[in-house]
Amino acid sequence: MRPARFLAALVSAALATTLAGAGTAQAQPSPDHNCVFEGININQLLGITERVIGPPPCREALAGERWVRVGPSWQTAGENERKVYPPRYQPQDPDPIDDFNAKFLGARYVLDRGTAQERTFVFGREVLRTGFVGADGRPFSIPASPPFEPLSIGRHTVVTFLRFSAEHCDGLGRVREQNCVPAGELPWTGDTPFEVFPRSA
Repeated sequence: MRPARFLAALVSAALATTLAGAGTAQAQPSPDHNCVFEGININQLLGITERVIGPPPCREALAGERWVRVGPSWQTAGENERKVYPPRYQPQDPDPIDDFNAKFLGARYVLDRGTAQERTFVFGREVLRTGFVGADGRPFSIPASPPFEPLSIGRHTVVTFLRFSAEHCDGLGRVREQNCVPAGELPWTGDTPFEVFPRSA
């Protein structure tokens, strides 16, 4: 299973690594909510007005701000592209992105896992956004949470779990570990760190 890092297809295949694991920067974030990564404005792309917590460097917020956890995305073969699947796999829908979306059930977000402040939020299919990226026009779907309430000043983490009704494969290869997601709930990210800063006087 390989959740593609959000915007990997928009920028470069070399960026296709998980969102989890990178540290947060130390400088106070700008009051401007826009998350710009490799020249792409994620807020504008997805129509989000709140602070985005997603790819580095979008791992910071200001006190009192609501925020949205974005990504990672899942890219599939296009509708008119030749599909390649692992042995014995039969898609529910011939268009791989429609197959992914049909099998997607929802997301679970755990904030500050393993601490006294741990909280869990569960959402349904409404978190999924779909679009087309790159010169080849391949489709992607990406979970973007509803806005979360402001958090206390300091360091926090968020981990994303996704749920699927059945196995899905992306049509881009034959290796299940790279090209498929299994049925059931699976961790989509690790504990992604981010920081909430006080507002300047």
